[in-house]
Amino acid sequence: MKSVLLGILLFSSICGFSQERDTLKVLSYNLLNFPGLSSHRIDTLKKIVGHIQPDIFMVCELTSGAGGDDILFNALNEDGVSYYDMADYVAGPDTQNQLYFNSDKLSLYEQNEISTVLRDINEYVLYYNSTDIATTLDTTFFYIYVCHLKASTGNEEQRNTEITALKTYLNERPQAENIIVGGDFNFYGSDTEPAWNTLLSGGGVVIKDPLVLPGHWHADAGFAYAHTQSTRTESFDGGAFGGMDDRFDFIFVGDDLKTYSNDAIFISGSYRAVGQDGLHYNKSLIEAPTNTSEPSDIISALYHMSDHLPVYLEIEVVKEGAGVEEALIAQFDAFYNVDMDQIEIANMKLANGEQSQFLVYSATGQLVAEFDADNAIESLNTQALASGSYILKLKAHAYSFRFVKP
Repeated sequence: MKSVLLGILLFSSICGFSQERDTLKVLSYNLLNFPGLSSHRIDTLKKIVGHIQPDIFMVCELTSGAGGDDILFNALNEDGVSYYDMADYVAGPDTQNQLYFNSDKLSLYEQNEISTVLRDINEYVLYYNSTDIATTLDTTFFYIYVCHLKASTGNEEQRNTEITALKTYLNERPQAENIIVGGDFNFYGSDTEPAWNTLLSGGGVVIKDPLVLPGHWHADAGFAYAHTQSTRTESFDGGAFGGMDDRFDFIFVGDDLKTYSNDAIFISGSYRAVGQDGLHYNKSLIEAPTNTSEPSDIISALYHMSDHLPVYLEIEVVKEGAGVEEALIAQFDAFYNVDMDQIEIANMKLANGEQSQFLVYSATGQLVAEFDADNAIESLNTQALASGSYILKLKAHAYSFRFVKP
């Protein structure tokens, strides 16, 4: 009876229409007072962006419009590439933020500035160039915010004031969807930064840390894999030094980017600090042991480019609408049988020849199990999973099923 009751309570009929997907690469980078005094820095940046090829590129610590143009024409649109575009340069107080984007995939709809006591927070609204946009007049929007908050300990309240300005603005933008907030936040830890809670849950607009990693990141080797500053143990080009011991740089996402509710979703496991191997706590990026997280020339470029590492994640977006008659290619019903400790699958339907997998994620977004999926599958053994909350997802499709293992 226990099994039957839970089966009824947790039953989830998951069916829908397959739609073609695209992947957007998102990068956020503090460029350290770019362009600065060293003429070689544009070539260094060119190596990094050429390696990553971001579709959305958020930058801060830009010091001039000429520097912004230099990035577009001499770092991004180089070596046969010509599809990058940029938002208008706005000369606000202190250093500037800027947004670059792959114009083959995205277009700029509007941009605005949110004033704070130190620097502007910049809003950029992009929309996806859906393949059927000319006929449907409908597409997916991304509301992007680039921040560079006040630095140093002792300025926690000012950082909170700056983030409060952002959340107040968002409360007046009820249409905002697929929110991405990136930049240099100068957060030392969620326990000492009131701005952390203000950003994530203040004002009614829910924002998520993709790593789900609260804590006091400063000077804690346990967070070495998430640290983004400093890449150096010696000072040059005006950058901070002291080795990798701070998580200052983030990309946050709106709640809908965790659920696919607005035709886009953060791809679990894609978030990383580029060049961070977790083995250089209180060291420079180029000290022993050899950093093999990226090619050696990219590690060197990251070291020389900035005292910060860029942060990266990927977003899956629906490319176009799908017609009912021709789009049904995946369907299944599922429930968790607590007595058998397994997920039972019924009415499984995949298109002829389609290959797929069931993926099981923990509540923190970690991939914990994989199962091959086919039309003959009847159950998924979950005995190896610890007690907790999980999400079952059919790879390459947006259908998911949440279950709790006692």
